[in-house]
Amino acid sequence: MFETVVVGAGPSGIGVSIILKKLGINFTVLERNAVGSSFLKWPKQMKLLTPSFFSNTFKMIDLNAITYDTSPALTLQTEHPSGQEYATYLKNLSKHFKLPIRTGINVNSVLKTEGGFVLDTDKGKIETVFLIWAAGEFQYPRDNSFPGAEYCIHNSLITNWDEVKGDDFFVIGGYESGMDTAINLAERDKRVTIIDTKNLLDSDEIDPSRIISPYTKDRLRRVNSAETVKIFIGRVTRVAKKHDEFVISTGKTKIRSKTRPILATGFTGGLSLIKEMFHWEEEKALLNSYDESTKTPGLYVTGPLLQQHNTIFCFIYKFQQRFAVIANHIGMRLSKDVSVINEYKKEGMYLEDLESVKDKCQC
Repeated sequence: MFETVVVGAGPSGIGVSIILKKLGINFTVLERNAVGSSFLKWPKQMKLLTPSFFSNTFKMIDLNAITYDTSPALTLQTEHPSGQEYATYLKNLSKHFKLPIRTGINVNSVLKTEGGFVLDTDKGKIETVFLIWAAGEFQYPRDNSFPGAEYCIHNSLITNWDEVKGDDFFVIGGYESGMDTAINLAERDKRVTIIDTKNLLDSDEIDPSRIISPYTKDRLRRVNSAETVKIFIGRVTRVAKKHDEFVISTGKTKIRSKTRPILATGFTGGLSLIKEMFHWEEEKALLNSYDESTKTPGLYVTGPLLQQHNTIFCFIYKFQQRFAVIANHIGMRLSKDVSVINEYKKEGMYLEDLESVKDKCQC
């Protein structure tokens, strides 16, 4: 029986696992594919929005780092790593810290027991006292948001934009994935219309999780000098296939497309398998101050699925701040020496006071 099992070997799974190892906890990491598999599935041209820069020596962690003493910028020698490059960074860390990662293991179900959890996998049952869910989201596309969504293709399923055929495209969804889709198409001399309920380019929000990043705006300005990317304000209610074209319904307006509409509707996330183990508030799993399920003690959530106090932790630089909080809580419950956590606090990688996270800007 393990003291802790981590499900998922992406940035959150590896980041928290490094601390578990430093604490001397008996644990394993279960990954159904390969280390960094979500990033390996990214389209060839996709890059991280947040810039990497080696600033660790000044107590400012690289925004894309998952430990205080490493930097993707230094390792990869690039500012905006591709999915393939970032997966390389994750693999290097897993080897350097000799993490007990078991790949090719799929978790079929999870049972809560008096002593912890029993995970039913395709390689047998695994027992653990604590469970950290770090399953990520990219492999769980939201592709059923409205009737007829099956006639569309989710942008996460497009592996290479050079292979997309056609001249005119309609993208449903105007957040980062929708903008990235439009930019990649425009770079290949395609005309693109983004359909969304609002124009996020004009938003006065300051939380990067709710607006379009400066990096994306720069990319859009470079490709859109001829205004090949347009934004149509409306809510898609249905998509139908009629003969050789697709009909996109948005209220009273019907838009006809010769090419298959592209969904940029986000992701449902990897909590679906254990959904019953959480209390829910709309689409948010309720967690305590240690990112532990309020319904199922001993079950923790880390990574882009994390939401706390109306804060969305969907960027690496956000959820990297919570790895040590989870590991510290588990370590204390297992009566381990948790003094190593002080190093994470000193290096600015331990966000404990969630009430202090405010979206305010004086400029």
